[in-house]
Parts: sequence; C-alpha cells; structure tokens
Amino acid sequence: MFGVLEVIFPFNIYCIVYLNLFVYYCALKLRKYMVLGLRKRDSGWCNDWMSFYPRFQKPVLQVGLGSYFDNRVEVIFSPGWGYLFLHLPIKTKYDECDPPQYGFYLYGEGKKLFDSLVLCLGKERKFIYMPWSLDWVRTSNLRNDGKWEHETKGNSKDFYKKEWKSIIQYETYPYTYVLKNGTVQERTATIKMEEMEWRPRWFKWTSLFSKVRRCIDIEFNDEVGERSGSWKGGTLGCSYTLLPKETPLECLRRMEKERKF
Repeated sequence: MFGVLEVIFPFNIYCIVYLNLFVYYCALKLRKYMVLGLRKRDSGWCNDWMSFYPRFQKPVLQVGLGSYFDNRVEVIFSPGWGYLFLHLPIKTKYDECDPPQYGFYLYGEGKKLFDSLVLCLGKERKFIYMPWSLDWVRTSNLRNDGKWEHETKGNSKDFYKKEWKSIIQYETYPYTYVLKNGTVQERTATIKMEEMEWRPRWFKWTSLFSKVRRCIDIEFNDEVGERSGSWKGGTLGCSYTLLPKETPLECLRRMEKERKF
C-alpha cells in the first residue's frame, strides 16, 4: 500500500505543478491577445475575427458559410470546455440570418447530459438520438369517474375538443393576480389534472426508467399578467407541476403565490 502511495503522491504533485504552469501560460497568452485588440464582452473575449468564451460547452465542430448577416466563413469549435468562434477572411454569397452550416454538435437541454447528436447538413439538421434520450409515451387526463384517459402514439386524442368537456374532470376557482403597479386582476381559473410520461428510447418496453410529470392545466377567462391589454397579450393558459400528495386546488393556490406573468 505504501509503495502505491509513494508512486501516486509525486505524480499528483507533478500534475498540480504542470496545471499551474499551464494556467500561467494561458494568462500570458490572454494578456497578449488583449494587446492585439481582444476585448471583454459579456462573459468572454472578442475582436473583429474571433470570440472566445471560457466555459463548459457541449462538444461542437461547425463550419458555416457565413453567420448572422456576415458573409465570412465561420468556424465554431468546443471540445467540452471553451467556446470558440472564428470568422475567416473568406467571403461567400450568403449574407443572411441563417446561412448553411456543416459539421455536428451534441445537444441536450440546459446543463443536462447530451441526448442527441445533431449533424449539420447545409440548411438541414439530422438528429441521431442516444439510447437514453427520452421519448414521449402518453398524455393522460383525469376523468370525472376518477380514471385516466390516455393519449398515446397511434391513438391521438385532442382533449381540448368539446366532446371531452363532459368526460374530463374540470374544476373552476377564482384567481387573483397583482401587477407591479398594484393593479389587482380578478380572474376565473378552470383547471384539470394532466399527466405526461417519457421513457428512454431503448427502454420503452418498461416503466422502470420512465419520467412522469403530473400537473394542472389552467385556462383563464381573461388575460393575466403584465402584458395584459398590450399587443403581446397576457397569459390565457398555462400549466403548473403538482407536488406529491398535493391537490389541484392546493397547486393552484401555490401558483397564485409563486408565479409571475
């Protein structure tokens, strides 16, 4: 055991020393780039031909025949940390907001693990889904008799049609929202209980790894929120996730306290 420690301990010291030297080297390079015109912008550094953002980023390698109304060839690269954009002195005929791109990037919502590989084929995108990527299985609505009505692939059901109004369980309650200027909006909220399920693509045959979201679906009788009456319009409907053992009414009252529109 001590023999192993004798080997590992010096190795760790060497790693720390080399890591510090590398950071110092990067700092010197960054200072040099600043002299060459690299300036701070948002959370990164940029000049007229490049932008660099020191952050974690899902791997990407793309070559675009231009960028947003810039007809210079653009290279986008990240190995997992650091996000680099290069604008090469090669001009194309594409001076538009969405020019063709070639390459690939890994995609996943937010900071989650990627769940698909996206191939950039000019103006088209081809998604190659990973085995663990989630795929929709069902949407269920609670009925008046206490049972669930399921919509699945191959069995489409539009629960917003009039024919379901007498089958699905609806509840109606008063809802109050206070704007920033103190104006009180008195509304009527009609709610129903909804459940959605997703499963990993390679394990759709079992519910063992499924993700289930139970929520209330809400419809207001008039616009709610700061945009009410404007050209953008206020909120007329939304959903809110139910907590364990929470009733639909309790969920609505919690949303009334927490949610801002």
